[in-house]
Amino acid sequence: MKQIVCACLAAWAALTAPYQAVAESPKISPVEAVHLVEAHVKDLATVSVRPGVEDGAPVYYVEGFAGSDGYRAVVDARVARTLRIDRNGSEFYRWPGVIAVGHRGTVHLAPENTLAAFRKAIELGLDLIEIDVRETRDGHLVIMHDATVDRTTDGKGRVSDLTLEEIKRLDAGSWFSPKFAGERVPTLDEALSVMKGRALPDIDFKAGTPEKLVEALSRHGLLGKVTLYCGDWDLLRRTLARSRQFLIRPTVPHGAVGLPILVHEFDPPIVNINWREFSERLIVDVHLAGRKAFLNTMGPNDNEFGILQAIEAGADYIQSDRPDLLLPMLRARGLHR
Repeated sequence: MKQIVCACLAAWAALTAPYQAVAESPKISPVEAVHLVEAHVKDLATVSVRPGVEDGAPVYYVEGFAGSDGYRAVVDARVARTLRIDRNGSEFYRWPGVIAVGHRGTVHLAPENTLAAFRKAIELGLDLIEIDVRETRDGHLVIMHDATVDRTTDGKGRVSDLTLEEIKRLDAGSWFSPKFAGERVPTLDEALSVMKGRALPDIDFKAGTPEKLVEALSRHGLLGKVTLYCGDWDLLRRTLARSRQFLIRPTVPHGAVGLPILVHEFDPPIVNINWREFSERLIVDVHLAGRKAFLNTMGPNDNEFGILQAIEAGADYIQSDRPDLLLPMLRARGLHR
């Protein structure tokens, strides 16, 4: 029996060897590796590019000069990422690791978009906390995903038809668990105050006045530090007209086909990728375009399989409803700061 098992394993290894070799082959060319380093080092004059392997993955070693300074870089040839750069023998740049994002705080561990959820996200060690922002009838910015309060409170009605006082009377925690009875819908200011110095907000601006969003972030010293998503491109344009001090992450339409459109339209530093559009090649294309990839695993594949695919594909940001899975998986691989 043991001999049969060994024979089967040997046969399987022989069959899968070609596929393993393909998986370990570089997905970018030497010139593409040079361009990735040039994004960090202005006026780099490259003198050599050598292939190599680190931690079982293909890399390129890029060497060159900018003025009198000598540079040596290591580029991940599989996911198109500059891992580190030394200048004159000292560290100049190091990839910071994957940014872990908690969707609406912690959807499975506390009532979404509440201060309890944000505190739990901070406790777990998430880097960014995604929050949904809408405006009340009397002009206050509050945290609520849906257009109505029906699903996540004991009230009814559209956020835009209710005053802040009316919304503040609602119970936003009992629907999740009696433990959270009395949890209230937070204002944007309250959410930013809880996060201050402990995590950064990732704002999904659902509806509201762009000037008020900019003013709130300015009060909290967050302009230039906040990632911003708007599903409504017109609202995104109007917000950017008030301030360009956002790290915007608009969604790429139609996968790789839509990437040039998105780059031309917004020139975003970050590209938002939903699971249905996700592919390993799209991540590479995003990196080669000089952008970072923000991948959403929420949904049926927000599990160990989906998170592993996001990690292996080279996502720079991973947003999940399962920080209890995401963070241990990143930390086990040395990929979380």
